[in-house]
Amino acid sequence: MGGDRPDGRGQQADAAGTAVPDAGPVLTRNERRVAVRRRRTWLERVLVGAIVVVSSVLVAVGSGDAYLRYRFDQVAKVTVKHLRAAPAGLPFNVLLIGSDTRAGISPADQTHVGNQANAGGQRSDVVKIVHVVPATGQASVLSIPRDTMVTVAGDTDQTGTYDRINATDGNGPDQLVQTIEANSGVPIAHVVQINFVGFRGAVDAIGGINLDFPYPARDASTGLNIPTSGCQHLDGGDALAVARSRHFQYDNNGYWHDDPTSDFGRIQRQNAFLKALVDRAEKQDNPLTVNALVGSVVQGVTVDSTFTVKDLITLAQEFHAYSSASLATATLPTYSQAASRFPDLGAVLYVQQPQADQVVTEFLGGPAEVALTPPPGPYGPVPTATTTTGPSSTGGGAPATSSPTPTTTTIETDVDPTPC
Repeated sequence: MGGDRPDGRGQQADAAGTAVPDAGPVLTRNERRVAVRRRRTWLERVLVGAIVVVSSVLVAVGSGDAYLRYRFDQVAKVTVKHLRAAPAGLPFNVLLIGSDTRAGISPADQTHVGNQANAGGQRSDVVKIVHVVPATGQASVLSIPRDTMVTVAGDTDQTGTYDRINATDGNGPDQLVQTIEANSGVPIAHVVQINFVGFRGAVDAIGGINLDFPYPARDASTGLNIPTSGCQHLDGGDALAVARSRHFQYDNNGYWHDDPTSDFGRIQRQNAFLKALVDRAEKQDNPLTVNALVGSVVQGVTVDSTFTVKDLITLAQEFHAYSSASLATATLPTYSQAASRFPDLGAVLYVQQPQADQVVTEFLGGPAEVALTPPPGPYGPVPTATTTTGPSSTGGGAPATSSPTPTTTTIETDVDPTPC
């Protein structure tokens, strides 16, 4: 992810960070574009959807900056020491974090998301970097799979030198910012963090959403319980249970079946949830309803303390007519390997070079800064001088005993709900 660029270890990844077979030598620009093209994921939809909603509110209530300032004052702020502000008018990067914190969750919501007792702490369940180019009003999104191994920056007492990237958000976003910058050379100017409360409140504010379930469905871990098939009206808690479901089951002919796609299926369900939410939000023409929608989202959002109303207004103006269909997206290429020096961490992903540097360069429109502490391979630090052999023979710093494990990138199923 930046820094020295070894040659020839090639493997691309899908939205969930899972590997596809070794790609061999360096890919052409067109091949890379095809390899990283994928469906927009739920947080990308939220990004564009939230901008659409904010713009709608400004038009609907007719109070412009004053209203935005009022709402912005209600957004929680957090100090992030290692941000690097970009000069005015130049491109900058915003870190989007989907947090799984249960802090402040109401007793009613604990049925769907758990509580501090059974799911304490905080992890960055979703990590995305948004690259914004003010001069052209363009944006692109780079997803970093949550199980990606990184060299942890800052205080490593709780994580150790190497850990999953989602573990570096345990004490707040500053360590995550440091780690991304040190591992990839991508400077972060702002942080936006979203939690469960905002999504649940947004659904309730617009009166719920409708999802069509082809089969009865359940998930004991999130409290999802849909006893009949067909178009169902869901409140915020039930909608959140759908979006969070990783152990989704469906009843076909009296037998409960597990969804074998796991995180892939969850991505599809999240997309369905967000599509239903955004589609319904965009149809709202009642200023009071839209106001309630934004107010509920505000409760679940935290931004860094350097983020200003002017920044938000600028984003709203630049993206007022922006189409989610034109949002450029990419995923950091990763691969998996069974044998490693990190058995206690379970199934993790390793950054695939040189494809990762190529993707980051295209994402930024130019090369990143030198990575001070590049991410590890399965056996620790990756040598700065490498051959053109793939990870199946180099193992990221030591001879590997097994090849990267490819898994399917297909998330389309006929058992998941769709908007109705």
